[in-house]
Amino acid sequence: MLILALDTATDKGSLALVEGETLLVEHSLESAGTYLSRLLPGVAAAFAAAGRDPGDLGAIGVSVGPGNFTGLRIGCATAKALAWSLGCPLVPVPTMEALAAQCPFQTQPIGVILDAKRGEVFWSVYRCPADRPQVEAEPVRLPLAELARRLTPPLVLTGPGVEILAAFIQDQFMDGITLAPPKRRYPRAATIARLALSRLEQGLTASPQQLAPTYLRPAL
Repeated sequence: MLILALDTATDKGSLALVEGETLLVEHSLESAGTYLSRLLPGVAAAFAAAGRDPGDLGAIGVSVGPGNFTGLRIGCATAKALAWSLGCPLVPVPTMEALAAQCPFQTQPIGVILDAKRGEVFWSVYRCPADRPQVEAEPVRLPLAELARRLTPPLVLTGPGVEILAAFIQDQFMDGITLAPPKRRYPRAATIARLALSRLEQGLTASPQQLAPTYLRPAL
C-alpha cells in the first residue's frame, strides 16, 4: 500500500511516500515558516520523484500534535484536502508517539519532551520494547518546574525539547537518564507513515470533517 505521510508539528517538518516497508521518497520541509509555501509543491515533487500518481495512494498519514500550532493547522488542512479530493483514508498519528517510535527496542521508558512555550512543556512517557510504542503516561502540558519531578530514572529522553531545554535538563541529570541520539529527536515523516499503516490496519482513521490537531491548550 502506498502511503503519503506529512509531519509539520515541529520546526523541522518532512513528507514521505512509503510503499509497504519501502521508503520511496522523503523530503525535508526546512522550517515551520516555509510550510505554507513548500508543503503542496513538496508533495507534487515527491510523487514525481517516485514515479507515482496521487491516484495510487492507499492512505494519508498526518502528525496531529501536540506541537507548533501553525504547522499543525497547515499539515492537517493539507491532509484533509488531499484525502477529500482523492477519496482515500486519513490516519491521524500522535506526534509524541512518533517520537517514541524512533527509539525502538528499548528496555527503559521513553520520556518525550516538546517545548510548549511560555515556560511550559508537553510531556509523555512510552514503552517501546519492539517497534510500536505503548503509551504509559498520556501527553500533558506542564510548567517547566514540574518536569524535574517527572524525570525519574531509568529513562530515555527524546523530542525537540531535549535540545531547546538542554540547560535545564542538564541540571536534572542523574544516573539512569540518557538522551536519544540527536537525529531521533525530531519526528520523521517516514515514521509517521509506518505508524499510519499500523493504525489503518486497526481501523484508527478519521474523516476530513473529524480530523483536528491536538493542541493540549487553546490555540493562539
